[in-house]
Amino acid sequence: MDKFKRWNIAIISVVICVVLFITGMNYFVDPFGYFHFKGGDYSNVDFQMNTEQYLRFFKAEHIKNFSDEYDAYIIGGSKTGSYRPEKLSEMDGYRYYNVWTSGGSVQNYYYYAKYILENTNAKKILVNLSGGEVRAFDRQNTDVTILPAQVTGESVFLENLEFLFKDVSVSIDMLKEKREGKSSVFYGNPVTGERNLEKYYNARSKDHEKFTNKYVLKKFSSHMKRLFTGTIQNDAYEDNLEALREIKRMCDEKGVEFQLMLAPAFIGEMSEHDCEEYWNYMQELVLISDYWDFSGYNDINLNPYNYYNEGHFFYEVSDLVVDTVSGKNSYEGFGVYVTKENIYEHIQERKNDYQRLREEYLKTGTILLNGYEDESNIVSNTLYKG
Repeated sequence: MDKFKRWNIAIISVVICVVLFITGMNYFVDPFGYFHFKGGDYSNVDFQMNTEQYLRFFKAEHIKNFSDEYDAYIIGGSKTGSYRPEKLSEMDGYRYYNVWTSGGSVQNYYYYAKYILENTNAKKILVNLSGGEVRAFDRQNTDVTILPAQVTGESVFLENLEFLFKDVSVSIDMLKEKREGKSSVFYGNPVTGERNLEKYYNARSKDHEKFTNKYVLKKFSSHMKRLFTGTIQNDAYEDNLEALREIKRMCDEKGVEFQLMLAPAFIGEMSEHDCEEYWNYMQELVLISDYWDFSGYNDINLNPYNYYNEGHFFYEVSDLVVDTVSGKNSYEGFGVYVTKENIYEHIQERKNDYQRLREEYLKTGTILLNGYEDESNIVSNTLYKG
């Protein structure tokens, strides 16, 4: 009997040790940042908000605990990270917080808008859309793209348990990288939520041609082939529209200003979505709200040097968006304020631009992009200083 008890005690002890090891590693190493940044205060740490960490959770925690510091919120995917809240305030005087998330979807934007409206005294919500969001409404497929429980209304307790019992190998790998000096260089992020683009400016300044060819133009040929000769099909049009209608309804109900924008898009990325169905989607959007459209075939979007990869633009581009909206500055052809009165004309102009470029592609096998020396390259070749 004593032997049986000793075996039971030994087994239980081993189980307890294993559990403590797993939970201890996940809590103290915290590879997703879930426990270390509870409370949403990352103002005094070198912390890179990136796709390896639970950005959606950080955003929700910051909104919950620091909402008295903000009047307005810009919500969107990774493109939205380039909008600096200090610059956004020039549009209307509001204090902005940037709620960008990697792998964004309109489903996410709905939940965050609802969370903000229920937990803050927001005066304005600005939704910054990208074309790629029409590919899928639910893009929660990894640890870092899942919406946090406090935003969806699910159990926060169970979410804590889930992160305590994550695959411990992630924590072990992180410790190995630190020991071997292979850890990524971290770039501190502003407390107002925007993305730190310092590493992209640094890389670009070393050799802008090499940088642009590697990160922006690598798949250009195949994407042009798809855009002008392929078939583009996406599934999330109706779900997106319904979620955006609900965001607008919730804002109206609370007396909160609602603004909609379509973000700039390099022509290479447009191969993911631009087609007849997408143009119909744009027409449906204006029935929800007037919006600013910066996503067309304009000179800014046809200059690859304005982008740090095929899907994301530098600060100067988002600054120009803000200047255009506020009437301080503009670039011919960049940015159209779309209303029910001009929507059909606007879509027809977009179709004409598309057809013109398609004819060029069919004739030459490519399209001519604007160059580094062209005035449409509005990005400095040195680190952005603001």
